[in-house]
Amino acid sequence: MYTSRRSGPVTDLHNAHTVSTLMRTMTTPTSSSNYSHRPLLRSKSNLNGSLPFRSSSIHQVGTRDREAERLHRVCDGSRSSDLFTLEAKLKSNEKVVAHQNAEIEALREENRTLERRLQELIDLKRDLSNKQFEERLKNDDLLRDLKDIDRLARKVQADKQYTVEAADRELTEAKMEIEQNHRDMQALDNKILHLTTDKKNLIEELETTKNQYDECHNELIRLQELVDCIQADKTKLSRRISKLVHNEKDLLHELQKCRRTTKAPTPSASTGSSTKKLSVPARIDIHLKNVEDERDMYKNEVEILQRLLNERSRRLSSLSPSRLRGRSLSPTNITRSTARRDTATSPVMQYVKRSASSCNASPTRCSVCGLNRNRFSPTKDFSSYETQLKNLEEERDRCRRELRKYKRSAKEKDVDETQLAKLMRENEDLQLIIKKFERHMAEIQGNIKVLTNERDNLSILYEQTKDELQKIRHELLQNGQTPKVSLAVQAILRKVENERDSAILEARTAVNERDSLRERLRIATDNGLNERARYEQRIEDLEVDLRKLDNDREEIIQQNHALHQQIKDLENKLDEQSFTISQLNQELNDQKTASAQLRYLSEEAERLVQENQRQLSLKKEEIHTQEDKVIRLEKKIYELQEANKALKDDFHVVRTTVQTLDKEKDRLCGEIDLKSQENLHLTQEINSKTRRIEELNMMVAELEAALDRSKDDTKQKLKEITNMRLQFDRNIEESNEYRRKIDLNARDYKRLQDDILTLTRENQTLRQELEREIRDRDSLKSQVQEYIKQVSNCEKEITQKENDRTTLVEQYREASNELSRAQMILADLETQANNLKQELQRKTGDIKQLKEHIDYLERDLQQHLSVGKEYEAQLSNMNRSLQRNEEIIKKLQTDKQNLSNDFASIRDLNSTIENKKEQLIRQLTSKEIDNEQLQSAISDMKIEIDMLRTQLNNEKAVVQSLEELITSLREKEFQTQLEAKEKNTDLHLAKDRANMNDLKIQSQSKEIAALRTQIIGLETDNKRLRSLLTNERYEREKAAQDLRQLTDLTSHIDFESRYRSASPRITTSSSNTNLHRSPVRSYSPPRSETPRTSPTKAVDRSCSLRIDTTP
Repeated sequence: MYTSRRSGPVTDLHNAHTVSTLMRTMTTPTSSSNYSHRPLLRSKSNLNGSLPFRSSSIHQVGTRDREAERLHRVCDGSRSSDLFTLEAKLKSNEKVVAHQNAEIEALREENRTLERRLQELIDLKRDLSNKQFEERLKNDDLLRDLKDIDRLARKVQADKQYTVEAADRELTEAKMEIEQNHRDMQALDNKILHLTTDKKNLIEELETTKNQYDECHNELIRLQELVDCIQADKTKLSRRISKLVHNEKDLLHELQKCRRTTKAPTPSASTGSSTKKLSVPARIDIHLKNVEDERDMYKNEVEILQRLLNERSRRLSSLSPSRLRGRSLSPTNITRSTARRDTATSPVMQYVKRSASSCNASPTRCSVCGLNRNRFSPTKDFSSYETQLKNLEEERDRCRRELRKYKRSAKEKDVDETQLAKLMRENEDLQLIIKKFERHMAEIQGNIKVLTNERDNLSILYEQTKDELQKIRHELLQNGQTPKVSLAVQAILRKVENERDSAILEARTAVNERDSLRERLRIATDNGLNERARYEQRIEDLEVDLRKLDNDREEIIQQNHALHQQIKDLENKLDEQSFTISQLNQELNDQKTASAQLRYLSEEAERLVQENQRQLSLKKEEIHTQEDKVIRLEKKIYELQEANKALKDDFHVVRTTVQTLDKEKDRLCGEIDLKSQENLHLTQEINSKTRRIEELNMMVAELEAALDRSKDDTKQKLKEITNMRLQFDRNIEESNEYRRKIDLNARDYKRLQDDILTLTRENQTLRQELEREIRDRDSLKSQVQEYIKQVSNCEKEITQKENDRTTLVEQYREASNELSRAQMILADLETQANNLKQELQRKTGDIKQLKEHIDYLERDLQQHLSVGKEYEAQLSNMNRSLQRNEEIIKKLQTDKQNLSNDFASIRDLNSTIENKKEQLIRQLTSKEIDNEQLQSAISDMKIEIDMLRTQLNNEKAVVQSLEELITSLREKEFQTQLEAKEKNTDLHLAKDRANMNDLKIQSQSKEIAALRTQIIGLETDNKRLRSLLTNERYEREKAAQDLRQLTDLTSHIDFESRYRSASPRITTSSSNTNLHRSPVRSYSPPRSETPRTSPTKAVDRSCSLRIDTTP
């Protein structure tokens, strides 16, 4: 039954055990010599009647063998397997030959002793021929006892089958549990693979974002170069404009000189002519003053708008993180509302309203600069703005479509609260973006209308001034009252016209250059807008990707939480299994104590068995002598039967005489004293009887020859019995060796239990360290999430700043401060981009390290789980082997009890046989006296011969049954040896695995220390970066405060200077006006009639805050 259940791994373990035994034989020659001498000692102890060899030296030899084996493993680890196996086989063969030679010598000595004893027993056998009848009865009793033993054996087999079936059920249940655990582990492995693939995808997406960021950075560098080129062009234009302003001032000085040379007319003159003659220079002066005032007004308006835009950009840069939290109070809306109010209340709008009512027609060409008004026509601007409007409307429609899609998906699918919150936030963000775009479009449309109206009004005013100048020229040419003055005026006018023509030519060239520069700027701005739109689209795509990554990250976090829960469940299961293992260990300890007691009892039983075996051997020898005698008698009886066949008549006569003698025997006993006369007759009868006795003696001789033949047969049977005894002794020796091996296995099992306890403790420490590392990993993940949020915030700030920059470029192309601000923003963005690149590189390095650490931990977990499973399998195998050993011990105990009962019955038989010996001796003496009883004895002997034949047959059956029992015991002992070898191999494998686990634990501790140092370094880097960020924020806030203070101071200074410059104009006369003029304007004519400064201008100057950037 055990051999049928043995599987492939058991055979492998058996082979491993054989290899280990060969190694032991190689490494320990002294131990092999000791083992070779053991069977001789045991045979001597069995022959001399001493106890089996048991002492403490066996344990010392076992420990020495183990140490030698361990040293051999350490030393001979590098040798080849083939040489190792050959040496092991040679040494094992030599030892086997030596062991067999020693056994042969022992067997020869035993044969000699047995031959001596046989001779003695043959002598005794001759005396025990008459005791066979009683022994037959005793043999019947023994047969009954054997039947009882068979019944008990059947019961034991039934119990054994029941226990085996129960063990098989438990094994199947354990296998089912192991399969379930394997399935759970496979599911966990699949989840871990999914997580690793997701991580790889995230890393690839991060790399793509890095590449896109590099492309954006290159494009920003290109834009910066374009801005530098535009700034250089702007400086050139500013120089040319300064030249034109200087020429204009010279013209005004010359006109003022002309006006001074002219005299005032008499009041008696006609009103119409005087008004015409005096109104020409005054009108020119008034018109020029109005043009200068409007120029100053436009400059102030531009400065106001630049200041508002600068303030908006600063507020955006300072309040960009708070804009995401509360978009309802964004500074852009405030600046836009203030810009709208300023444009609505500006003097330009008022002047446009006033001039729109008076304008009726506009010429197509300017006589001063020679420029076509079609260039100033708003068609191109309208077309560019319409394209921008279309793009913005398309973006708005796209955002609305995405919102609808999100709403539909939210209605169709059950979304979590976190996802709903995200969708709501995205909806709000998109709605705010749509509102922002709509406001921006409205502002652009208003600005376009204002600019077109102002341009048309300026062109109308320019044409009016040109007409007035032509009229003045004709009037001066037609006026002939003052020829000297007219000649001088004509000369001055000619000079002025020449200068005007030169100025017109320069103006035309400047305008052409300006137009070319404007076209370049438009092309650059269009390209910038297109690139900007492309970048915004990319940024939106990246934001969508980031949101997807956030969602994936949350899913991964949820999966990690689920995995942590599963790991906790598995740990709880492992704890439960460890608790069950501890219980099983306690039960094993109890079983060990019980097995020790059983061993003690078994030793005592073995002693009793040995004594009984000795007695059995003696009794068996006596039985064999008796059997020899019986065989001799049977031979004599056979010869007598043949003689009787030849002499049937004599035999019948003898029978009749015997019958008569039997009858007369009792009669003669009483009549011997009475009837002496009949002695003669009796003597004759005695003579006849003597003849008959001689015949009977012949028959006895024949029977003795038959007995000699039976002796030969008995000798052969004795040889067989001796062989059986030798086999029995070998079985006893093997059982003793098996007990010793059991003791060694028990010690090894205790050591394994200690190793298992240490491994469980180490596993617990490893689990604690794993939990710590998992917490550290979670903290690092949270830090990575914070970094990602910071990166997204920085990207949003970059997008907002770029949006502001594009709006500024679209609205105010000719502003110089905007370019400088864009340069500063680009420098900041480059620094931020470099910082972000460094942070991304660090984060990618951290993520890679975390990935490697997670993979390593997952491998360690798989290894530990596999080791735990192997230990569980080993424990199950050990439990099975212990159960088998217990069953074998129980069977041996039952066999010993049966043998003790048999020995007790045999002792009784021996006592009865001795009594029968005495009786037989008495009978022999009586037979010598009573020869007449021989015939009756012969008949009794025949009957006894038949009974003995039956008895011999029964004894043969008993011997066969005993032989079968001995073979079964041998098989069982062989199986126990194999199981012991398998246990030894399992123990060696467990020790090797324990050593490997120790090495792995050491490597893990080293790696954990390295990871801790890396984590400490990362924490220090994080602290340093946080401190740098806080310092940078603090410096930005400081710079913003300083800029605000500077703007407040400059505005206050401008206000005071303007107030001081405006007050003397009202109080002083016209002669002193030139001294108190603003530094921007070098000349202003006297205003005698009415002050030409509008009240709106004064209000705007007092209310405006500007930074003078004019050259």
